[in-house]
Formats: sequence, C-alpha cells, structure tokens
Amino acid sequence: MARLDREIVVVDDEQGILEAFDAMLGDDYALVTIDNGSDAIEYVKSHKPRLIFLDIKMPGINGIEVLRKLRRDKSDAAVVIVTATTKSTYQEEAEDLGIAAFLRKPFGVDDVESITRRVLH
Repeated sequence: MARLDREIVVVDDEQGILEAFDAMLGDDYALVTIDNGSDAIEYVKSHKPRLIFLDIKMPGINGIEVLRKLRRDKSDAAVVIVTATTKSTYQEEAEDLGIAAFLRKPFGVDDVESITRRVLH
C-alpha cells in the first residue's frame, strides 16, 4: 500500500518516462505524474510532496524554471533533476538551487530506487 506521507511527483513531458516511474515506484509510494511545468508548480503549491523527479527539457516552462519557482515559493521538496542533456551548465545551475540528485537518462530501476530510499527514509 502506498504511503501518503511519502508522496512523489514526477514531471516529464514524455509519457513513456511517466509510465516507467509508475512501474518502478507506483506500488510503494503515493505517486503523481504531471506532464508539464505549469501544472507541476500549481500542484506542488497545494500538495507539498516530499520528492520531485523533474525533467529539464519540456515545452513551455522548463525544469530549471520550475525549480527556480519552487525555491522562490520556499518549497522544501527534494528535487531530482532527470535529463538526457549533457550540458553541464544545467547541472551546475540545478546544484546551485539545491537539488538532491542529478539523474541522466537512460536510467535504471536501481538508480531511481536508490535515490528514493536515500531521500525518503
């Protein structure tokens, strides 16, 4: 049974990535999947998740902009940046904004489970 006190939000515009996270974590955690940055910002304001897996490259508001907004709004959620990009400037900026981890695509189940355990337990 999923634990509601350990809510996880996954933000990615790729349906396949959202489905992969659901398969990896959905049975053990309260998991919410969101496909864009604007909806993610609104959701986090009202639901206060403990952990957010956040893609960088999305149409509209990208992941770095979402992260900046969450930090301005004083969200204390742990954020893991998930990306296929190799631009080190994104990683540096994300680290400056206080991320819990930087996860490169493609990633494995062990990577996601390890980060989740470290952050939530």
